[in-house]
Amino acid sequence: MDETISSAKLQRLLNINSAALSTLAAEGVVVRAEKRGTYVLEPSVRGYIARLQVAARGRGGEDAATARARLGAAQATLAEVKARQLSGELVEVAEVEAKWSATCRAIRSRVLAVADRMRDLPARQQVKLARELREALTELSNGKA
Repeated sequence: MDETISSAKLQRLLNINSAALSTLAAEGVVVRAEKRGTYVLEPSVRGYIARLQVAARGRGGEDAATARARLGAAQATLAEVKARQLSGELVEVAEVEAKWSATCRAIRSRVLAVADRMRDLPARQQVKLARELREALTELSNGKA
């Protein structure tokens, strides 16, 4: 014969209140005995443990812990990046690109203007100088040093 337990003792054993025990009984998690207010001990405890295991798997178990750790690390990295951005240590890529483009255009204009400023050179040398400067700028723009 299966051992029975009173509802009060089962509540204490499972650390739940009477409403929770009634819900578990209605769902078939714990097994009622024939005598009113009693439950069959072993199947009731096994059912409750099984329910807790299913709930733990639903939270993801070990995989969820790994995911939470990755999420926490990502949030910490994001907070660090925002702090560095606010302190001026980091700038937007678009800002840097715009600044470098403007700087490169200014350098190009200044270098190309050198040949025009060399008015005391003969015309042929001026043309040759302009060609050499333009060729040097073209090579630099193509990544050749």
